[in-house]
Amino acid sequence: MARLSRDARHCLIGAATCTALAAFFVLGYLGEPTNRGADGYRLFAYYESAAGLSTGSRVLMAGLPIGNVHAMRLDKATNEVVVELNIHDGFEIPVDSEASIISDGLAGGKYIRVVPGGDYDILPPGGAFDFTRNSISFFDLFEKIILMAEARRTEQQEPAE
Repeated sequence: MARLSRDARHCLIGAATCTALAAFFVLGYLGEPTNRGADGYRLFAYYESAAGLSTGSRVLMAGLPIGNVHAMRLDKATNEVVVELNIHDGFEIPVDSEASIISDGLAGGKYIRVVPGGDYDILPPGGAFDFTRNSISFFDLFEKIILMAEARRTEQQEPAE
């Protein structure tokens, strides 16, 4: 058997590595259901603020992925953010469920957490959540905490009359 030259071996190893990486990307894309928009049905949620949420963000119920954010737009009549959700087939969401925008840690992105209600009626395709909770801004939260602390300190410093 003929031996390969050093350059030929390096080319062969490089080609095999590129092929393996390409296979991992293709299998990863095909295996991830949130990357496929054709499966499932659409629901809508309306928020005053959807800060940090983006197209493709996950939709979770009970900690498990049930869909993703398909699109977002501003309703000019109400100045609300209309979030279009793609929910995978097989998941039924009661009409009294809540869709909250949740932070995935301090530095993480945002996702939508669906808390199922107890109603027997199910949201139909194209339906909208009646109960939503906006994104919480940590900066706004810290600002409120600081303002509360300053107000308490001012109260304590004022002499009692």
